[in-house]
Amino acid sequence: MKQTRGIELPASFVVTVSLAGAEIVPAQPAENDILTVAEVAEILKCKESSIYNLTRHRGRARHDNPIPVLLLPMGLRFRRSSVLAWLKSQETSSAA
Repeated sequence: MKQTRGIELPASFVVTVSLAGAEIVPAQPAENDILTVAEVAEILKCKESSIYNLTRHRGRARHDNPIPVLLLPMGLRFRRSSVLAWLKSQETSSAA
């Protein structure tokens, strides 16, 4: 049998194979996914340093707008649902 090379995909993709062909689609993110600093920065479209600043214990940004963070031995982690709820809480309804 001829050896073929496979395609490596991130874990966030689902591959469906049928007689009609193969389909590769991004998987829907689970609400309780655990995110890294880089992934949160990508969601918020900002630099990783901005995320670190929002998690610092000193400084005004941390106390006025605390972003929910998990302090684990391997580094900072975030629950997707908590980050999205925090982001929604940051919206303002008044037009300035």
